[in-house]
Amino acid sequence: MRAVVFPGQGAQRKGMGVELFERYPRLVEQADALLGFSLHALCTDGADKLIDTRYTQPALFMVSYLGYLDHEHRFGAPAMLAGHSIGEFAALAASGVLDFTDALRLVDVRARIMSTIRDGAMAAVIGPDSAGVARLIASTGCDGLEVANENSPTQTIVAGLTGEIDTFVERCREAGTRAVRLRVSGAFHSRHMKPAAASFAQALRDVRFNAPRIPVVANVTARAHDASLPDVMAAHLYSPVRWMQSVHTMLDAGVGEFVEIGPAPVLGPMIEEIRTAHRVRPQSAPAALAAWPEFAPPPVPLNSADSMLVRDLFAAYHAPTLNAAHWLALWQRGRDAMRARGADWPALTLASGPRALRRQVRAALETLVAAAGAGAPPAPQDPTSFQPHPHG
Repeated sequence: MRAVVFPGQGAQRKGMGVELFERYPRLVEQADALLGFSLHALCTDGADKLIDTRYTQPALFMVSYLGYLDHEHRFGAPAMLAGHSIGEFAALAASGVLDFTDALRLVDVRARIMSTIRDGAMAAVIGPDSAGVARLIASTGCDGLEVANENSPTQTIVAGLTGEIDTFVERCREAGTRAVRLRVSGAFHSRHMKPAAASFAQALRDVRFNAPRIPVVANVTARAHDASLPDVMAAHLYSPVRWMQSVHTMLDAGVGEFVEIGPAPVLGPMIEEIRTAHRVRPQSAPAALAAWPEFAPPPVPLNSADSMLVRDLFAAYHAPTLNAAHWLALWQRGRDAMRARGADWPALTLASGPRALRRQVRAALETLVAAAGAGAPPAPQDPTSFQPHPHG
C-alpha cells in the first residue's frame, strides 16, 4: 500500500517547481492572480523572500500540489495522504477535500497571519524522545516552552517566546544535548498562536469541505480526517504536529511505501527512523473495522481469492457507475465466497443513487474483512493492488 506525503516549511529551495510551473501554466496563472506575485520569479530570483513565511508557504503548496498532479497522472492515486504542517493543505487538495483555489486561498491567509507573528521562536532537539524533551524543559526551568512537533523518535521541535528558546538552547548545550534554533518568526503550533488562529478559523468558515476521495491523516489527531475536519483544521495553527504518530497510523493501516512530493527529501529520513523503531500493532477484525477510514483499502490482510473481489469492490466504491449486469455479477461472487464459509452476504438494491450504492459496497467490504477474521497485523502490500524535519 502506498502513501504520498508532503513536507512543510524548511523544504523550500531556490529553483523549486520551475518545470512544474511550465507544465501547468493555467494553474500557475490562477495562483499568481490570487497571490498577487509571480511564483516563477519568487522561486528563481526571490531567494530573500523564499525564506519569508508570507511567501514560502504558498510557494511550497503550489510545488507540492502540482507535483502531486504529475505523480497521480503517472502512477495513479495512493491509498493514503498526509502532509507535515503546511504540507497538510497539499494533502487536502490532493484528496479533493478542498478545491485548488480554496486550498490556495487558505494557505495564503495562513501565511499572512503567521508572517505577522514576531515574539516567538522554535528549536529542534536532537537525541531525546518527546518525553525526554519534556523532562529537559522542566529541568532547565523553561516552563513556558511546549512541544510543537513530534517528528521522529530522536527529533522534537519546541516552541515558545524568543528569550526562553534562547535560554533553553544554551542550557541544552551545557547539558550535552544538541538543540538548534530554527529560522522562523514565531512559536508556531503552540498556544502562542491561539490569538492569530481566530482569523484563520473565519477563513475556514468561508470555504466548502468535500468528502475525501483518499484518506488524509491529520497532524492534530494523527488519525484520518472525518466529519470534524473543519474544527481540527481550526486548531492546526496552535496544536502540535504529531508526525511520528501519523506515520504510525499509516504503518498500522498497511502502508509499505511512502512517496514524498516536494522540493527536497526531508520527510523520508524521519519516516525510515520511525518505521525502524515502530512495531505494527495487531488489530482484530472488529477493531480494524471500527478504525477503518472511509475510502481506505481494507485494514486486514485477505487471502488471494478474496483480494481480487476486494479490488473490484473497492474500485466500485470509488466510482459506483457500473451497469446492472456488472453489479449482479460482482454480488454473485461475494455470495459464492461467503457460501463457502457458511456466512451471509448483504443484499443488493440497484435502484439507488451513488451514495446508497457506496453504503452497500462498504457493507460488503466489511463482511469480507470480518470473514477474514484475522488478528494479524495488516501486512504491507503492493499499492497498485487496489487501483480505482520541517515546520510551519
